[in-house]
Amino acid sequence: MSLLTLFLFAFVGAITPGPDILLVMRNTLLFGFMQGVKILSGIASGWIVYLAVLYFGFGYLFNGKIAQITLSTLGAIYLAYIAFMLFKKSATHIDIPDSNLQNNNSQVSQNSNTLKDKPDTYLKALIINLSNPKAILFFSVIVAPFIESSPLISLSVLFCGLSSAFFSVILLATFFRNLICDRVFHIIDKICSILFACFSILLLYYAYDIFMS
Repeated sequence: MSLLTLFLFAFVGAITPGPDILLVMRNTLLFGFMQGVKILSGIASGWIVYLAVLYFGFGYLFNGKIAQITLSTLGAIYLAYIAFMLFKKSATHIDIPDSNLQNNNSQVSQNSNTLKDKPDTYLKALIINLSNPKAILFFSVIVAPFIESSPLISLSVLFCGLSSAFFSVILLATFFRNLICDRVFHIIDKICSILFACFSILLLYYAYDIFMS
């Protein structure tokens, strides 16, 4: 596989729907560019762990039944918890710097008594990435066979492809953030809650499927 092909492969693989990309998109939409980068740094730290495992030849550790079942189950429980917290959260006012903000004082005052939403953390992003079977399969099964020659260069290109995809999502979310009102942010939280719940169910099914195989 050429380096360009590997880059494109990583880019496309990164933007396919999954907990990682959803977490980055939600945080960027709600809290802005820097928060999106903060979450990406947590996810990227997970990538570095996977890449280090591959580079030092320990990819087989992720292929064991017990490891995959354990990670999938823990990941499912954590995603279910996130889904529950998002679903029960009340509507929150999001402060977006804008020239028209002075005209929205009444809207701000209506939300002043509402619990202010808190951005997700670096640690949460890292945990979600490390417990995501999609990431495990991507690195240990799909990518591993293509990095045997010049592994350091191949892994660097792979990391750049993944990062470029997530930065593209962050930039798009930052642009559209200024076009979204508070009510839409609340709807986004509910949609994210449902999607995280779906990912949790998929992880449990994945763990069950491995256990029964």
